[in-house]
Amino acid sequence: MTIQAKCPIAILMATYNGENYIREMLDSLLAQTFSDFVCYVHDDGSSDGTMEIVREYAMTYPEKFQVISGPSQGSAKKNFLWMLSLVEAECYMFADQDDVWLPDKIARSYQAFLDGTKDYRCVFTDMYVTDACLHVISDSMIRYIGRDLGRTGYTQIAIDNPAAGCTMMFDRKLRDKAIQIRHMDSIEMHDHWVLMLAAVFGQVIPVDEPLVYYRQHGTNEMGAVTETTAQKICRNLKEVFSGKFAAEKREFIRQGRRLAEEVLLLSDIPEEKRQVLQEYAAIASQSRIRRIRFYREHDFSRNGKVSTLWMWLWV
Repeated sequence: MTIQAKCPIAILMATYNGENYIREMLDSLLAQTFSDFVCYVHDDGSSDGTMEIVREYAMTYPEKFQVISGPSQGSAKKNFLWMLSLVEAECYMFADQDDVWLPDKIARSYQAFLDGTKDYRCVFTDMYVTDACLHVISDSMIRYIGRDLGRTGYTQIAIDNPAAGCTMMFDRKLRDKAIQIRHMDSIEMHDHWVLMLAAVFGQVIPVDEPLVYYRQHGTNEMGAVTETTAQKICRNLKEVFSGKFAAEKREFIRQGRRLAEEVLLLSDIPEEKRQVLQEYAAIASQSRIRRIRFYREHDFSRNGKVSTLWMWLWV
């Protein structure tokens, strides 16, 4: 099954038990200043009234909302990538069921997208972090969780993804690469995969402006979690003594390497980047000194803190 979008922008929304907040999200799409889009919704087996609400909007606004029928995919990343493989459009956006978009989100993202100079381009923006009632906790999700808007090189994204899927807009060529994924378990989330491909094959365009209210309500699949320095030190000490710290850091590094391995299965990777990714994917077989030098040389780091990675390499 293939769905040909009638508008330049296809918004993909994966839903699951979202009846409490989804009306606000759908209303925020109707309030957009740029209206040349269609939102495609696929539900992953909700047991509440989510789909009754979605069908109501699809019947009332058929030019704006369409329901995609199909089997449950089992997770948000699988659901989004499955929809991505079905819908053909000029460009794409991901939407979460429990957020609220500011009225100019699509317009601002699309302008930045059109200002891009390369194929395989991806725009992402910042977000407001809010509580369940949309009271603002932080005016920058990226800074709230300790990320850096400017760290968009492919070696940096391999370690730390600064972009949330619901802030992204990307082109058809990037979509065509993304749906070639062979091993879904190799990636942590769909947004990390798409942004990594944009950094490898084309252009990542950050927009330093919050254009989404990112609602925190306790049941988000991926949430904004922050802690004080004292809390972090206390947590790390507990995890060091329990053995959890070393295990988590090893797994964190393995996730990046699995992502690189999945990228390497694609064709037409620029040769210099291919060589770096190949060495990165196989770096576990190298000595610790070689690993440290490699990470420093190519800036595989979280927010430039290579010293943190050095410590992980020793555990």
